[in-house]
Amino acid sequence: MSKKTKGKILIVLGILITLFGVFLLNSRENITNRQDLLNKQVLPVENKKTILEINGIRYESEISGQMSVYDFMTQLRNEEKITFKEKNYPGMGKFIEEINGIKGNGEKYWIYYVNDKKAEIGVSNYQINIGDIVSWKYE
Repeated sequence: MSKKTKGKILIVLGILITLFGVFLLNSRENITNRQDLLNKQVLPVENKKTILEINGIRYESEISGQMSVYDFMTQLRNEEKITFKEKNYPGMGKFIEEINGIKGNGEKYWIYYVNDKKAEIGVSNYQINIGDIVSWKYE
C-alpha cells in the first residue's frame, strides 16, 4: 500500500471517529434535555373540591375519591357549613326532610341533582366524585 493510500485511509478514519464522537455528544445532550423537560414538566393539580349547592348558595369541601351524597352532606354538617335532617327508610336508604331549617311541607320537597342531572336514587346510594356539583332545590 502506498503512502498516499495510507494517508487517505487515516484521514477517512479520523473523519469517521470525529463524526461518531459528535453523534455521541449530541445523543447525550438530547437525552439530558429530554430528561430536563420531563423533570420540569408541570402536571396539573387535581381539584379535590366538591360543591354542594342549596338554592343557589354554594358550599365547598374536599373529598378523596368517591363518597355518597349523604356522606358528603354529613361531612359538611360536621364542618358546620350546613344543617339537615334525614329519615332512614329500611331497604331504601336516607331521605332528606329538612335543609338549613327549611322542611318539606307536603307540596314541596328537597330534590337533588348531580351536575345538573336529576338524581334517580337516594342520597345514601348515589356515589359522587371529586369535582361534582350536588344541587338541592326546593320543588
